[in-house]
Amino acid sequence: MPQSFTDWLQQSRVMVVEVDREQGRLRVRGETCSDLSCHQQTVVITEDGVEAPIDALNPGDIVRIEEGVPGVARIVVLRRVWEQIASPEL
Repeated sequence: MPQSFTDWLQQSRVMVVEVDREQGRLRVRGETCSDLSCHQQTVVITEDGVEAPIDALNPGDIVRIEEGVPGVARIVVLRRVWEQIASPEL
């Protein structure tokens, strides 16, 4: 059975490409690029486990998008852009 877009987002790590704070939109890149609209119930969970608004995201952050209760999305920060830049893997 093919995987739905929502299932793919929930199971995949994606990179934040652009954050439009005024419009509440994110552009993310995984296997393809996608534009996502955030809503009032969207919560960002930072690397410290703290809830934050969309303003906490930066281009280059690696995140996972989870949707638990219908209409409530969590964007979990897995790795910050500055951690990637400082990584010896580069």
